[in-house]
Amino acid sequence: MIHLIEPIKIAVIDNVAYNISEVNEKLFGGFCECGGKMLQKFWLNMEELRVLFSECEKCWKNHAYFFNSTKFLRKEEVRLIEKGEILDFLKNYLTDLEIEALVNKAQNKLYKPQDLARAKKKLLDMNFPFEDLVSLLK
Repeated sequence: MIHLIEPIKIAVIDNVAYNISEVNEKLFGGFCECGGKMLQKFWLNMEELRVLFSECEKCWKNHAYFFNSTKFLRKEEVRLIEKGEILDFLKNYLTDLEIEALVNKAQNKLYKPQDLARAKKKLLDMNFPFEDLVSLLK
C-alpha cells in the first residue's frame, strides 16, 4: 500500500519516502470506481517512473497512477495519513521507545539519546525528512 503524508508532502512507496510536488490547479486526474471525477493532487518523479496522486471529488478516495515515459502502467489505492494519524503510521517502522524519544524531542522533553538515534537512523534509511517529521509532531 502507498501512504501519502499530506502535511509534509511525502509519499511512502515500498518503505521509501519521496518528496511530492503539489498541483495547484484543478486538473482532471481520471475516474473513480464510484463514478466520480478524480482531480490531480500531487506528482512524484522517481527514477524512470512518474506517479500521479489523484483524489475523487465525490468519495474522497486517493489513488496513485504509475506511468513510464510512454504509457500508463498501473493504479494503486493510497492511504492518506493525517497529522493525528502519524504516530500510528510510525508504529509500522519504529519501536515504542523510539517513538517516545521522537515525540519527546519534538516537544522539548527528556528523551534517551540512543532511542532517538535509532529512530533517526531508521527514518533516514527510508529517506524520511527527519526534521519535517519532528516539526509535525510538535
